[in-house]
Order: sequence, then structure tokens, then C-alpha cells
Amino acid sequence: MGALPSILDPRSIIVLAGIMGLMMALVVFFMRRSYPPSIRGLGEWALAPLVAFASTMLFAGRGFLPDFVTIVVANFVLFQACILYYAGSQKFLLGRSDTRGWTILNGFLGLAMFWFSAMRPDFEIRLVLVTLAVSALFFFHALLYMRHRGEVFGKRLMTGLLLVQSMVAALRFLSALAGMAGESLMDVSWIQSLYISMYSFTVLLLSISVILMATDRVHTEFEYMATRDPLTGALNRRALLDACRAAFASAGRRRAALLMVDLDHFKEINDRFGHLTGDAVLREAVGRMQRAIGDAGLLGRYGGEEFVVLLPDANQADAMNIAQRLKQAVGEPLAANSPNAAGPSDASESPLAAVGSIAVSIGVAAGEAGQRVDDVLARADAALYRAKALGRDRVMAAA
Repeated sequence: MGALPSILDPRSIIVLAGIMGLMMALVVFFMRRSYPPSIRGLGEWALAPLVAFASTMLFAGRGFLPDFVTIVVANFVLFQACILYYAGSQKFLLGRSDTRGWTILNGFLGLAMFWFSAMRPDFEIRLVLVTLAVSALFFFHALLYMRHRGEVFGKRLMTGLLLVQSMVAALRFLSALAGMAGESLMDVSWIQSLYISMYSFTVLLLSISVILMATDRVHTEFEYMATRDPLTGALNRRALLDACRAAFASAGRRRAALLMVDLDHFKEINDRFGHLTGDAVLREAVGRMQRAIGDAGLLGRYGGEEFVVLLPDANQADAMNIAQRLKQAVGEPLAANSPNAAGPSDASESPLAAVGSIAVSIGVAAGEAGQRVDDVLARADAALYRAKALGRDRVMAAA
């Protein structure tokens, strides 16, 4: 095959890849500054193309700078950039990262690059080692996304890119084993240009995938925040009522039930222990209620210390059983080591443990599909007030 156009020579492609990487590093860096800290991994994703840019500048200096810099250091920095992309994905998907094994491998790879460049120069062996390591890292990176599948386009794009890059690196590895390694990195050949060009586009498209995934995560978090009570994490009143209306209006549902739950003597807790302890009590009560309800229903904060539980497809007997279970769960003694305890772990000093225990009164009302939610809520509310009038800490069914 004849020589490729000069614009496609490896050095030009490497420089172009570095410039694109630098631009994407700046984009992700400024995006990180404006996105909430709950979006993990952006720091590593912003640093990765910057490190990749440094490596491409070192590679581009091949023939002008010392071999130690353009071979050993350049390959070490390039592989570290790939590791940083992987670390960013781990933090984004798992909330933590652990790339120690890959970093150790990079150290051994650096030693091998030194040996086969300074002590026993062999471009073919260097290419075999680097492409094998890169192919393996991109494959394991892709597996991470395949284990966390989603309908987000950014995730699918990221997975596809990683798999393609892994296959291209594997192809270059096989070509080197077949005696098609060439004489140096700067050889103008179709396989060399394909390998380096694919890396250039991968740097660009990986950063685009990152931006798409992070933007989708922010959108999801904003949607979550718009439907949640900021103190307890339960559904807010608007989202709760929307869910209730949808449940009772569903053509495929025959019935549903509502529980109206009120924390007994909550004002006294606030007056005696303060509002911070009162907030901790609310969070603890919501956590216990959600565990008691499980997948059977939805919990929302109706107002103040009053909550509503929506139980789709539940009849009166089902709802009463769940209400009793909920009352029992909330009434367990408050522990000092609860994550909601707003104070020292010592039970004698913890404000939450000082409260001792809490109780709830519950009104239960079941309704048929097509009924007005307000009517069912009114019946549950009336049952709640009967429970409070009879001494609180009890469950009452609507008449």
C-alpha cells in the first residue's frame, strides 16, 4: 500500500489528539465547577484528557527529545490517563474508586519500556506490551458500564467507545505479533494510522459521553429534589397527591388504601429538646416507616409531623396490617447510634436517645378505583382524629 497523505502521518494525528484532549479537559473542568458535588468522578474525568494531552506532546517529540522521555515517560503518562478515565467512571457509578492494581501494572509497564528502549531496544515488544495493557484496561472499563446498564445515551456511547477502542488495541496487538509492528511509532502505515486515529477520536468522544452522563445525572437529581421533602427524603405533598390521584384513577386497579399518620406529642418534643432534635426524630420516624412499608406503598410528608402512606391494590384488611406493623416499627426505642442522631454517640448525651421513644396515631381508609382522593383522605383523617381522641398510639379504621 502506498504512503498515506502527509496530513495523516502519525505525528500530526498525535498532535491533533493532544489538542482535542486539552479542549475537552477545559470543558469538563468548567462543567465540574458548575455541577453539584454529588456528581462524582468529574475531577478524574477533567484530569484524564489533560494528562493525555501531556502524553501526546511527549510522543510527538519522538526523534527530537530523549527516548526515555518519549518512550518510557510518554507511555507511562498515557496509560495513567486511561486509568484516570476508569477511576472517574468508578466514582460516577460506584461512589468510590480503586485503581491500585492498574497503577502497579503501569509501573511494571514503565520498567519494561525502559528495558526495551535503553537496554535492549525492541519496538515490536514495546508495542505488544502497550497494546495488550491498553486493550485489557478498556475492556475492563467497558465491563464496568455493562454491569451498570441504563437507558442513558451517554452510557451506551461510553460502553461502545470503550469496546471499540479495546478491539482496535487488540487488533494492533495481533498485527504486532504477526510481524506488522513496523520500525517505529512514526511509521506511516494504515494500521498505525487507524490505531492512533481511533485513540484521537476516543479522547474526544469519551469526554462527550462524560458530559452527557453527568448532565443526565443532574437532571435526575433535580427531578428527585423537586418531588422530595428536603428534611426527611419522603415524597413532598405535591408529589404525594399526584401519586394518590394516579393510583385511584388507574383503570387497571380496583382499589387502593391510604394511611394518615401523625407523630404523637411532637410539639412537646420540639419544646423540650429543641428543633434540631425534632428534625432528627422526624428523619428517624420516616426511615422506620419506609422500612416497615417496603415495596408495598409510598410514603409522603403531608405537612408538619403528619404523613400519608399510599398503598396501591390494598384493601382495608391489608392496610390495617401494614399500619400495625408501621406503628410497631416507629415505637421501638430510639438508639443513640442511629445515623439520624444529632449528637454524640454516648446514649446519655445523644439528643435522639434522650427522647426515649416516639409513638404514632394512624387512620386507615380504603377506597375503590375512581373515587376522589380528597374523599378517601378525609375518611383517613377522621379515623386519625378518633385514634388521637381515644388516647393516641393506636390504629383506627375509617367508618
